[in-house]
Amino acid sequence: MRRASASVAARNESVVTRIRDLKGEHPFWGYRRVWATLRFTDKMAITRKRVLRLMRLHQLLVTPETTHTATRTLRPKPRATQPHEWWGIDMTKVMTETGWVYIVVVLDWYTKKIVGHYVGDRCLSAHWRAALDQAVTHEFPDGARDQGLHLMSDNGCQPTSVAFMKACGQMGIQQAFTSYNNPKGNADTERMMRTLKEELFWLREWSGPTQIADALDAWIAWYHSHYRHSTLGYKTPNEFERIAMNEIEGKDSLKTQLQAA
Repeated sequence: MRRASASVAARNESVVTRIRDLKGEHPFWGYRRVWATLRFTDKMAITRKRVLRLMRLHQLLVTPETTHTATRTLRPKPRATQPHEWWGIDMTKVMTETGWVYIVVVLDWYTKKIVGHYVGDRCLSAHWRAALDQAVTHEFPDGARDQGLHLMSDNGCQPTSVAFMKACGQMGIQQAFTSYNNPKGNADTERMMRTLKEELFWLREWSGPTQIADALDAWIAWYHSHYRHSTLGYKTPNEFERIAMNEIEGKDSLKTQLQAA
């Protein structure tokens, strides 16, 4: 690769320093997310190609993993068209000084907001229900019945338990499950779990459930306000939700006016 001139290297120095800082905080970020932060958060006039070139030059790129999977005929994955239409629920676990700690997350597919979560040293169907109850209580103060809410999960013992399925029925939530022919059916939620691991759980050692719970609460607050999604047009979940809700309110207002006319 041709070496840049002294003047160009001087102009790039502050950019590279900022990129190194971002990679130090978020080691799993690729050049697109680094660019989005520089462009939209730092208000820096910079192109993606320049960020890619600088990260490649300074060996700051993430090496992609190569995986080999069998070819399958996939059914289309449900696609959310507005907030509170499709939620996904999933779990992961983190090793701590006191043993495994389990985390259950409920994600709004449209806004990418984490609407509910649970942290504890056990992971029964009641704990999945606790995460779902938190989400419904916060997002549907008057109840979720007749609101058209769907919940996607895998076929694990917790979401398929009689108690959990009964609770969903009582709340008016329509359950859906992934299958062999649709392994990516809950991909949005699984991708969020990977983000949690890369941005929080894999970056430090943990003493136990209380420490993880406190750190997760703080991280979720930061994520909703600062994490820019490429699928949201590099907006944060909070920004995207505000825009979506304003559009829905505008359509409802117009519909009311037309009905009254």
